[in-house]
Amino acid sequence: MSFHNNQGMDNVIPIAESLSKNSEYKITLLDLRSLYSQQLSEIKISDNISVVKERSIFTNIRNLKKPSKLLFLFTKFFTIRKYEQKYDIYIFSPGGFYEGLLSKKFNKKFKNTYFIEAGVKIYLYLDSQEDLKPKNKFLKNVSGYFTTGENPKNKLENFTNQKNSIYNFGVPRYSKMVTKHKISESYKPQNIRNLLYLTSAASYHNIKWEDSWQTKIISEIVNSDLIEKYILNIKIHPRDDYEKYKNYEGLKNVKILNATDIEIDVENNDCIISGPSSSVHEVPFLGKLYTLLWPFDNYENEYLSSESLVKNVEDLNRRISKLNNDLTFQNNLFSIQLLKAQKFINIDSDFSTKNIIEHIINENRER
Repeated sequence: MSFHNNQGMDNVIPIAESLSKNSEYKITLLDLRSLYSQQLSEIKISDNISVVKERSIFTNIRNLKKPSKLLFLFTKFFTIRKYEQKYDIYIFSPGGFYEGLLSKKFNKKFKNTYFIEAGVKIYLYLDSQEDLKPKNKFLKNVSGYFTTGENPKNKLENFTNQKNSIYNFGVPRYSKMVTKHKISESYKPQNIRNLLYLTSAASYHNIKWEDSWQTKIISEIVNSDLIEKYILNIKIHPRDDYEKYKNYEGLKNVKILNATDIEIDVENNDCIISGPSSSVHEVPFLGKLYTLLWPFDNYENEYLSSESLVKNVEDLNRRISKLNNDLTFQNNLFSIQLLKAQKFINIDSDFSTKNIIEHIINENRER
């Protein structure tokens, strides 16, 4: 089993822990974070689960040029062959260049591979995210793909034309959040004081135009009269560059949040501001409102809706003011956003670990 970021780790560790309780299964975790230039944190797992920390001469293998890819393949040739010979099943979250190599090798040996979605595939919804779009055959070596919810499942089926290997069981990383939501009290409109802006990983994905726009829009917000009325907390994406925001530290009513827990950050704020991100669909499950700030993709779909969308700082100011002054509007907006979120995140994700394991075991017993 492998992961290369915290979201993937939160998906595979519950499955590894559950499987490891049965002595029939021998579990090894491949920690690929250093291959993808990801933040490292301590892994807390049972002693009977093995951990292998992969290393590479490259700091980030995501966007290697052809000569570098060939060199990487050469350095990992025997490692990949060892994994294919030693293990019977490969489970990974999220996907990436190295994961693709492994799943292809396993598939050639008629061994099953399983891909657990770490977040909604934004490119399925927005033309502006074309740079992130893979080939529509990217699941050809995958025996089963587990989505976060029903809407991503339908979108991915249409994109890949693979309707028999994509399943909506929810994913383990949303288990605690969904459990907490199910026992939470009904939403109560509240005065908005604290704003949380979620930055994106545009620079990590080398999407220069989006990174440039994000830098500009945050500067506009910080220098607008929003800062006179509200506290702005800028939450730095785990794959964003903290250095870009250091000059905002110490400004009145502006705080920078780096390497903090996003769920706690959302719960500690009143309205979340973000561009297209998987995180916006987590926000209603945590009992909060969000506003999508995005001037591109001039159409409405399941992801972009007129109720939640603003296109500039002036409109953002008006939206937050309306939320503060019209509590009926605020309550209705939350209800709309929660209904949308339940299409992107399975409300029964608290059973996802059990359901994914049962599917994998049953499928491999039949072979």
